[in-house]
Amino acid sequence: MTGTAPGAADLDAIWAALENEHVYVHPSMKGEVTAPQLAEAKANIARSEAPVYVVVYPLHPDDEFTGEPSDLVATLHDHRPEPGIYLATDVRWDRNKLDGASWDVRTEDRDPVYQASFAAEIEEPDDLGAQVVAATEMIADGTTQERYDKAWAVYEKTLEKRETSTGSQQPSSYADDDGAGGALPWVVGAVLLATALALAWRAFRKERGDAASDRKAFTLPASVVERVRDAHDSALIARADRELLALGELIDETELAGDTAAWQTALDHYDAAKRVRGESRQPDVLDVVGALVLVERGGAALAAAAAGKPYEPARPCYLNPLHGTAAGSTPLATERGKVVVPLCAQCRRDLKAKRRPDILDVVRGGKPVHYFDSGVEPWASTGYGALDPDLVTQLHRTRR
Repeated sequence: MTGTAPGAADLDAIWAALENEHVYVHPSMKGEVTAPQLAEAKANIARSEAPVYVVVYPLHPDDEFTGEPSDLVATLHDHRPEPGIYLATDVRWDRNKLDGASWDVRTEDRDPVYQASFAAEIEEPDDLGAQVVAATEMIADGTTQERYDKAWAVYEKTLEKRETSTGSQQPSSYADDDGAGGALPWVVGAVLLATALALAWRAFRKERGDAASDRKAFTLPASVVERVRDAHDSALIARADRELLALGELIDETELAGDTAAWQTALDHYDAAKRVRGESRQPDVLDVVGALVLVERGGAALAAAAAGKPYEPARPCYLNPLHGTAAGSTPLATERGKVVVPLCAQCRRDLKAKRRPDILDVVRGGKPVHYFDSGVEPWASTGYGALDPDLVTQLHRTRR
């Protein structure tokens, strides 16, 4: 399904469809979503409180979005900054799934795009059209959290069955020492805590009045902030374990062919990600992010190998590698002078609008620190590959 990269996207044509029906289907993708599925998805979107946009597009690693759904929707939003939940199809490596981003919308769910896309993929793994229907349905019904939790439980059972049948010793945070599920309670706790905080904040505003609450900042107790941070870190650990396992499965299923150098690069990144993730149930969050970046690169290298092409690592957003591939380079003023770094589209927009971008921060000595000022290598000096693309070599040099 990866095929060849399409020509430059006609953003105006895409937006014309989104403006009228909130759904755009590229001509080459019409066979992926049936007419009844399309009608059902549009009906779901029509009754959703939050604006929802769906883009069914043949992303490809060599296209202008580097195959990233998040880059596609960020470009669309940059072209016409309409608030809403944006979902885009990801068909790279012949794996049907959804991804995207949201702007200026408030929902009860912690991350409606991630939760809806994950649940839809688990419920309908082989049918992209059915995933579009499922995702739009749960967003419209307000059942995203409920279906995400059920999907996560199904996913954990699948992992347990696979590890039992293969005798895999791959490190995972999905089970406690006694065999009970370990990651799910952390994730559910994070979501419940976030919901509770949202409810408390609304109650606070109602009690004090919007104007009064706007004038006086509301400060969360340090204990609550710590719990939120721990829950967020645990969710990242669970995500890293899940994506690491998925890459291992993909490597096992792929026959050695195509570009052998790219194939070896995929294996090197997979091994490096396993090493960084390690055995600890609560590793340094910067290492967890590093594992996610290495897994992403390993998957891209595997796709290049299968296509018979050399692998060229994409540079992530320097300010926060979790934002994905950079959309261009931007000069930043620092204490040491001006530097030019690759940034994602959202960070570039934030800087242009004089807003503080979402920088990856960690706590060191009880104080928040930008990751690039943390001294944790090889991430700080390489920008997770944004400044020095050879992460594997740098990892070997700094982690002997």
